[in-house]
Amino acid sequence: MKYIPKVIAHRGASGVAPENTLAAVRQAWKEGADGLECDVRLTSDCQVVCIHDADTERVGDRKLVVEAHTDQDLQQVDVGAWKGPLFVGERIPFLSEWLVDVPAGKRLLIELKTGEEILTPLFDVLDAAAVDMKQVVIIVFDTDMVRALKARRAELAVYWLIDVQSNWLGRSKLKLDNVLQTAKELQCEGLGLRCHSGIHREMVQAVLDAGLEMNIWTVDDPDDARRYADFGVTSISSNYPKAMREAMTL
Repeated sequence: MKYIPKVIAHRGASGVAPENTLAAVRQAWKEGADGLECDVRLTSDCQVVCIHDADTERVGDRKLVVEAHTDQDLQQVDVGAWKGPLFVGERIPFLSEWLVDVPAGKRLLIELKTGEEILTPLFDVLDAAAVDMKQVVIIVFDTDMVRALKARRAELAVYWLIDVQSNWLGRSKLKLDNVLQTAKELQCEGLGLRCHSGIHREMVQAVLDAGLEMNIWTVDDPDDARRYADFGVTSISSNYPKAMREAMTL
């Protein structure tokens, strides 16, 4: 049987619906995604909300700095109109809303866009949710954040994100052996890598052989999706989950 990696909807199905909104969540499940990925930040009143940027200028109808405003302030921002008239009135959702009705067997990847100040509010949200924590993966770039997460909640799955600019054969800042050693020290469950041409079969196999899961983001090209499927990666994140799954089944 042909191997198909899990397909994670990047910021929800954000190719169709406005990113990080509940509309993007609904679209992702409609497209048959195996999971969701969202970005979270902390408001001034310590609410965990789903938004990528530090402010609302790019996706909103006005500019508010997330950490400087309450959730009530941020609820006044329309973050759907930029995507089209169908999405006028979409608001910045709480992470708790993304955690509602996650189907069995599906996953939610949560990228932390702030420092350790978000951890206690994050854990409060996760503890109050009905979702099985085995379905949740926390993803972060900062190795100190990986350590902080594991120190407080060792049972939570964590991916260390790496944005390499070439490959790991001596031409990038991170070499494969160093990455694998660091991942072992961090005791993380997987790696997340930005989609790029330097990722090759031997690299993927080495990561998997080390007992790590491997997610590639953001895969929106069918040829890339098929290539990563052939390499055997654990999952890919895409703005177009349905299209990528169809490409990999050809």
